Amino acid sequence: MGRRFFIRTYGCQMNGHDSELMESILLDHGFLRADSEDAASVVILNTCSVREQAERKAIGRLQALAWRKAAEKNFYFGVAGCMAQNLGKELFCRVPALDFAIAPGRIRSVAEVLKRLENGEKQIFLPNEEGETFVNGSIDFCRRKITRVSAFVSIANGCNMNCSYCIVPKTRGREVCRSMDSILREVQFLVEKGVSEVTLGGQIVNFYGIRKIPFVNGKSPFVQLLEKVHAVDGLERIRFLSPHPSGFRDDLIDCYANLPKLCPHVHFPIQSGSDRVLRAMRRPYTRQMALNVLHKLRRNVSLMAISTDLIVGFPGETEEDFRQTEQLFDEIDFDMAFVFKYSPRAGTQAAAMDNQIPGSVCEERNQILLKKLAVTSLRRNQLFLNSQQPVLVEAPSTKDPRVLWGYTPHHKKVFFSASEKLIGKIVPVKISYITTCALNGVLENG
Repeated sequence: MGRRFFIRTYGCQMNGHDSELMESILLDHGFLRADSEDAASVVILNTCSVREQAERKAIGRLQALAWRKAAEKNFYFGVAGCMAQNLGKELFCRVPALDFAIAPGRIRSVAEVLKRLENGEKQIFLPNEEGETFVNGSIDFCRRKITRVSAFVSIANGCNMNCSYCIVPKTRGREVCRSMDSILREVQFLVEKGVSEVTLGGQIVNFYGIRKIPFVNGKSPFVQLLEKVHAVDGLERIRFLSPHPSGFRDDLIDCYANLPKLCPHVHFPIQSGSDRVLRAMRRPYTRQMALNVLHKLRRNVSLMAISTDLIVGFPGETEEDFRQTEQLFDEIDFDMAFVFKYSPRAGTQAAAMDNQIPGSVCEERNQILLKKLAVTSLRRNQLFLNSQQPVLVEAPSTKDPRVLWGYTPHHKKVFFSASEKLIGKIVPVKISYITTCALNGVLENG
């Protein structure tokens, strides 16, 4: 019987996709999936390095696993993902019992690494190599074990933008894009396996192919890709993550009106409402440019749902800078926002900037925006009260298997009572009760 493994995933959907690929590779090589860490003889933490807190959390978990290794001779544990690339061999100094560290571009080697450990090799480190950061994570989509009706499809990896606070170019490398044919083959494969919704993903998804694929009739390569994915028979819904505000031209905005499968929800990571802070962040757009796009989306698309990322406490952020972010928050009524306290990352320009903001100030500003978010999220959700919404049913509730949950096209999570036979279907649900985080309803005609 093969070894049992358990993968714990931190961070973004790209990491979730990478964990799925590692799992498929290990199963193909005779390893067995464990239901928990305790039941596994191999534990892999697929990590995130975007924020210092995420690294600290992962290091703490690794140190706990080191105690287990001291007691269990036949136990291996290691790190995959961005933290492996960011910290490199330093990880083995921080956690001396660590068996392996695999950067994002080398995750296809996970089974080989475990076999090398079984043959007596110690502390294996595989860093990214030029040109590998994307190819190795994407070409084996036929190995995917499909467990959900919604799936993530990676279309590009890495980033060329060099925002002053961001560590992604270091951990995932320069941008590399897949061919449209490869992406379409994966989407078709997923639909044949029962997937109804795909999310096209990349660090800056709407810059896909921007310097390699020509515009056609004024349409960017990403818009061309959306149109081709939209034409796949059997696919019900399309989403994408994460775009860049400066990549929203009219051709992309028009897609929401022209492509019915494209869901009326956009994640728009604006980061700050202050032009001065945006320049310091090296974000190539202004507050007004971003607002123009957001207002156009809301004018053109009924009930357009908008989520965002915001960083508070960026070095040098004044009270006036933060006030401008507050005003922007009030103007756009965000459906959801991920508000982060600035976290310095070694090797980034922002980490060396003067006027680092005290943690207490960052926390205060963070709480102000979170309180605003509670109000705006509730207000936006109230727009759906007493309406009938098409819900793509994903799974039973973990609290009550008689309750199912799924998402509306606007990416509103809905809970309702129904039979598990409806999982994977799009069903009409009348919204009868709302909270800041979710909608609750009753199955129509049920």
